[in-house]
Amino acid sequence: MRGIWRQTFTLLAGLSGAWAATCGMAYAHTSYMWPSVFSTTNAEIVTVQSSFAEDFLFRPEIAVESQDFHLLRPNGQRDAFDRAEVFRQVTILESDLTEDGTYRFTTGERLGRISAYILENGEWRPLAPGQTAPAGAQTQLSQTATVADVYVSKGAPTRQAVDAAIGRLRIHPITHPSEIYLDDGFSFQVLFDGAPLANQDIEVDRQDGDYEEPRFSQQIRTDSQGRVELNFDRPGVYLLMTRHRADAPAGSETPIRSYTTSLTFEVMR
Repeated sequence: MRGIWRQTFTLLAGLSGAWAATCGMAYAHTSYMWPSVFSTTNAEIVTVQSSFAEDFLFRPEIAVESQDFHLLRPNGQRDAFDRAEVFRQVTILESDLTEDGTYRFTTGERLGRISAYILENGEWRPLAPGQTAPAGAQTQLSQTATVADVYVSKGAPTRQAVDAAIGRLRIHPITHPSEIYLDDGFSFQVLFDGAPLANQDIEVDRQDGDYEEPRFSQQIRTDSQGRVELNFDRPGVYLLMTRHRADAPAGSETPIRSYTTSLTFEVMR
């Protein structure tokens, strides 16, 4: 298969804690992966759309450009997409579905923009472009790290691709993502570096939820074990998104990273 791109100071404890405590789920563009099919018995190919969207879910605004786009095959083996085309608003990816089982399509952990923040009244806020911090002010640089995932099953679902770790911030399905039914709900866990994230904020959006009155968008939290038992009032295509700021790995360009992970899935009747 033809491969595509590859990309790839520790804070004082008090500063790191203040950052985590004061920076929440600020709404911004969210990357997503959206396949032409979620489950199939005989399809030989799938097309996946990848973009950033803000006000309208799955309406592409800015193309995702990642040098770590890849897929996991049903046996868990990493592979490249057969084809990738980057447009201004959307990236289109194509892959075969030659084997039965569950595939995982992902942006990989994608490093993005670097932003400057200033500490004011115990809270971190971003500096506007061109703005200079006052003399003596505490400032900090943060870089974004995003992952967007989606699962597609051909025939009977399998677990190898689902249970693999991609990125530091993970949405780990407990219910198989190809077996989410309206009457049963969706159980999942949020992990960071493999450990459960308790009381972690998560946003839930639904395709065309902008046309509903009131607009469909839910804010939920994980329990003490980082788990959520999510129920639905109607079938459709949904997106989970969660953000978490933490110290960056040693040797990174910035001392802090803002991690965002999203998962697209289908709820069936």
